[in-house]
Amino acid sequence: MGLTARLQTAHTPDLASDRRIGPDPALLTVTALIIAIGLVMVTSAGYIIATGRFGDGFYYTKKQLLALALGLSVMYGMSIINPDFWRRVAPHLMILGLVLLLLVLLPGVGAEMGGSRRWMRLPFGLFLQPSEFVKYALVLFLAASLAKKGEGIKDLAVGFLPNILAVGAVVGLLLSQPDFGAAIIITVVGFLMLFVAGVRPRHLFASLVICSPLLIYWAFRAPYRISRLKAFVDPWRDPLDAGFQVIQSLVAFGCGGLWGVGVGKGVQKLYYLPQPHTDFIFSVLGEEMGLVGVVALILLFYILICRGFVVAIRARDSFHQYLAFGVICLIGLQAIINMGVSMGMLPTKGLPLPFVSLGGTSLVMNLAGLGMLLSIARHEGTNSRGSVS
Repeated sequence: MGLTARLQTAHTPDLASDRRIGPDPALLTVTALIIAIGLVMVTSAGYIIATGRFGDGFYYTKKQLLALALGLSVMYGMSIINPDFWRRVAPHLMILGLVLLLLVLLPGVGAEMGGSRRWMRLPFGLFLQPSEFVKYALVLFLAASLAKKGEGIKDLAVGFLPNILAVGAVVGLLLSQPDFGAAIIITVVGFLMLFVAGVRPRHLFASLVICSPLLIYWAFRAPYRISRLKAFVDPWRDPLDAGFQVIQSLVAFGCGGLWGVGVGKGVQKLYYLPQPHTDFIFSVLGEEMGLVGVVALILLFYILICRGFVVAIRARDSFHQYLAFGVICLIGLQAIINMGVSMGMLPTKGLPLPFVSLGGTSLVMNLAGLGMLLSIARHEGTNSRGSVS
């Protein structure tokens, strides 16, 4: 059973008479609103830090605007390319992604920050994070592979093992950096794509049983991860160390109340919240825009995710279906985890909030993923008047 059979519960209208020739306005509008909120919050959350570090309060804003300009150009390019092109180049992009993950580990090529080697040094003081690229490379590879195998996906040796080994290779390289958060994201998205493609549940369950001990081992291998798990259960056990992040984040939401204290007037970003312009930018938004701002941003992501599923469901080509599903799962899952961590609902993990957090590679690649969705919507004839839910 493929993606359409598992997700589509309502009758799909005749797409032949509803072919689109332009971009999907719902995707563009929602993403533009999220990006606008992100720019405001990056400026607010990073102004004091940027002033202290670089003598320019708008340093982070300028970096984000530069990444945004590049990302919008990439998104436009992706949106006008026939999505079948990505079917042909998917294996090559996958190989490139694996090579980049290997290069990160080489001294002199990879840059170590905070005990992890996740970045590559580029000219002009810029950095590239290959894990952001390989997320989409793997989604493309799985979409092409699953579409090519068709009903063969039910066969263990032909349809399941090659794809799960590809996921395992990427996860293994990410864990060697280490980047446990990206490894979890890729594992979950990979399993979801295999599930909707029609992989036998017993194959997925067996692989989950086999992989779980490894992931648990890596989760408890580093002392700081154990501290984070303990802080998640009871942050007040160590409020000045392991539980500090969670407590300060909750304080930010509490101070925001219903309407917030006002943009730029938040206190928790003043060296109370760690990384307020990246990992905990949602907490800054909660303090400065209050419950109203939090609910508004959650609703925008909800609409974006639902619209992505609409694109996937209404696509007629199986590759387009799997690609759209994988892309929107990748964006949506990262948003859910970031928000969950900020609100103390999940253990602390450094993952950016898509389109909102400071991060050039993340912003460019997420806009590239959005460009793929727009391309599929354009070529498959998604109904612009269709429901988002």
